[in-house]
Amino acid sequence: MKSDLELFNESYLQIKSDLEKVINKYNDNVIKNKNGYLKDNLGLFCNLNRDGKLVRGFLIALGYKISQCKNIEYSYPLALAYEIFQTSVLIHDDIIDGDNLRRGKETIHYHNYSLNKEYNDELAKKTGDSIAICMGDYGCYEANKQIIKYYKDDKNFAKILDYYNDIVLKTIEGELIDVELSFDGRYKLKDTNLYDNIMTIYKLKTAYYTIVGPLNLGLILGGIDSDKLKEIEEFGEKIGIAFQIQDDILGIYNDMGKVIGSDIKEYKQTILFSYTVEKEEYKNDLLKYYGKENISKEEIDKVRDIFKKSGAFQYANTLMNSMYDESVNILNNIKWIKDDDKRILEGFVEYLRKRIK
Repeated sequence: MKSDLELFNESYLQIKSDLEKVINKYNDNVIKNKNGYLKDNLGLFCNLNRDGKLVRGFLIALGYKISQCKNIEYSYPLALAYEIFQTSVLIHDDIIDGDNLRRGKETIHYHNYSLNKEYNDELAKKTGDSIAICMGDYGCYEANKQIIKYYKDDKNFAKILDYYNDIVLKTIEGELIDVELSFDGRYKLKDTNLYDNIMTIYKLKTAYYTIVGPLNLGLILGGIDSDKLKEIEEFGEKIGIAFQIQDDILGIYNDMGKVIGSDIKEYKQTILFSYTVEKEEYKNDLLKYYGKENISKEEIDKVRDIFKKSGAFQYANTLMNSMYDESVNILNNIKWIKDDDKRILEGFVEYLRKRIK
């Protein structure tokens, strides 16, 4: 008998393979017959739009399958639209964070900056940022266009578009809190409940954007009613929070294809950070390194050591695993999902728990 993880991998790899073909076809068509400037920059967008894990697109297809709709290919254009939105979010996120790597590739703003910095370093940076903002905006509206194109005659069209736009707004809300919280934390402008604000960011920016939103979009496409969607929200919130805690850990301790130590440089307010700064004996040592523009490998190692000595590393791991466990308990109490689909979802939780990047 196959394990839950094996069932998940089998389903995921099949759908991922299908979606890669859909996305590659879309990418190839986007850059045809375009003005040279547009072709160059749309080419950068499409390059970033490839080689992702496609977990969000997979969850849309899985949600549609769970609703007991058999023609799973019908959900693929919605998955494509969401992956285009995902690419747009990454482009904007990279500008905000000032990162130069994404998925092991140069980010769009940094690529355009690198091309022109020999002429005017300051103007080249502004131009790179401006082009990337335009490309991120382009993708957001392109995602909407794809949804309208393929589902305007679907009986659930209004619900799909409304829910999709709600996810977009939640993602932006989470990013706004994230950006300002880091600034306030650096300069001690406000006395806020750091833990609660971090958890709000995790829910808005990760849980809904990464887990709840895609699953429920697939379910809405399949005609599932709102009461059942609320059960999935509870299940997905736990996974999303665990996923983000894990991301924060990996962002410090693993090379994720992004700039190592970027969370430290950006003064990111994470569970690791909030736990440590509450410990007076470790707070000042940690703050010596947080916010440094050019942080060395040795200094990153010192931050890693501080997180371990303060107990933050262990605390974050324990919280992450408890959230994953809670999600499985919630799933087991949902009566309307078929056992085979529950096993795929349990395998998905196991897959996330074991990831190293």
